Amino acid sequence: MTAAVMSVILLVGVLLTGTFTIAFLIRTHNADHRDFAVLGLTCAILSMLAYYIELNCSDFSGKLVAIKFGYLGKALINPLILLLAFRYYEAKISKYVQVGLFIIPLTTLAAVFTCEHHRIYYTSLRLLESGAIEVKPGPLYYIYITYNTVLALVYVSYCLYQRAGLSRHDRTNNTLLIAACVLPLFSLLIYLSGWTQHFDSSPIGLMIGALIISVAIFRFGLLSKDEILQNMATGLVFLDSDGHLVYANRAAMRIIPELTTYNRMHPQDLSPLCSESFDSIVVDGCTYQRKISEWSNTDGQHGKQLTFDDITEIRARLNRDAMTGLLNHATFYPMLEEAMKQMESGGSPVTVSIADIDSFKRINDTYGHANGDVVLIALAHLLESTCSEQGATFRYGGEEFAVIFRCDEQTAEQTMQKALGEFSQIRFDFLPHPVTFSYGSAAFDGKMDSVSLFDRADQIMYQRKKALHDREKAEAEAEGITLPADNRL
Repeated sequence: MTAAVMSVILLVGVLLTGTFTIAFLIRTHNADHRDFAVLGLTCAILSMLAYYIELNCSDFSGKLVAIKFGYLGKALINPLILLLAFRYYEAKISKYVQVGLFIIPLTTLAAVFTCEHHRIYYTSLRLLESGAIEVKPGPLYYIYITYNTVLALVYVSYCLYQRAGLSRHDRTNNTLLIAACVLPLFSLLIYLSGWTQHFDSSPIGLMIGALIISVAIFRFGLLSKDEILQNMATGLVFLDSDGHLVYANRAAMRIIPELTTYNRMHPQDLSPLCSESFDSIVVDGCTYQRKISEWSNTDGQHGKQLTFDDITEIRARLNRDAMTGLLNHATFYPMLEEAMKQMESGGSPVTVSIADIDSFKRINDTYGHANGDVVLIALAHLLESTCSEQGATFRYGGEEFAVIFRCDEQTAEQTMQKALGEFSQIRFDFLPHPVTFSYGSAAFDGKMDSVSLFDRADQIMYQRKKALHDREKAEAEAEGITLPADNRL
């Protein structure tokens, strides 16, 4: 490899690594890892620039100065990468150990910067005709190489130890972090073997390792704890023992907009967030359920931790009848009372209609419950499609359905009669005759409560069902047939 080719590679590496470094500095993400990452990338840039100067400087003294400043990057980058890994996996490392990691690198720097006077690191330095410098290592050189080898082994072993409990996403990141350490070591070994003809290949390894670290952070996000909390879909609020805000993430501020204007200089009491009125919050059509737990820390602080989980989908499933997909009994009265309140405030009229399948018990007893379910589902779909423009349809219970119409009683009755006509035209292959239903409607007069309104519609439906049953019974008796009692009569 010629000096020109090496120089081009180094310049490209400086440009790419510098771009990543600037990107890290202007990002608000990854605060917990940004300091070590930026320091490590800066060391890589310094090493590459120093070696570029060494290659393109003609006199020996200039090359020697470049070597010295290049070691500022070489000596410090490995402990920085190890500390980055420790922080990424949240290992608890004492400050004494962290400081101890830099003893040999700093000693090495001192020896390199005084190599003209002391032969402890380099026993000799000689400029070759190719422009490269030939070095003869001293005792500290081998100590430094051994130190970096041990450091790399500790780093790789630690990453592999963590690998067993990682997800697929984190295993990929783990592989990148290992490669970022192994490649610089491998490039150093290539240089020591003499394969590069005295051209130092270790800066190339540092460049590749730095770029891998950068990709790992940008692609997979070595997130800080605060960033993780901020990105949670769950709203998270910490209150101290006085009810003052300690922390709230973005989701919590979206759910409770008042938190965005909280004044820490004049803190207000937020303990009402723990009251029953905040058990469930509806925001933009989404329902959030609150949970309260206690928190404390080693400084003696304590308070309430509030989480707000989106239960919209869960609630929707709970509000629906599993078989027909209609709204269920639990949602009927709340929605009816809400419609009644809106009418009292000048909204549309409210009419409740009740539908009950005729002789449904006979269908179940004669043809089986599975076939009875087919009839129920057919009526549910028909009522929903017929009544959806003017109201909401519910499976009230059993074979009984309810519709809350936002129209007058006459229009509701006409809609139910249309549905009855269409339903009676359906032919079920397991039944020899069509199926009908009886219905009744009652309009809200502004005075009745929801239960009374339902009962009124139910009574009308029952009267029509009884009249139908009496007529069928009379016709059957005239033919000498005795009908079984209807389950509603």
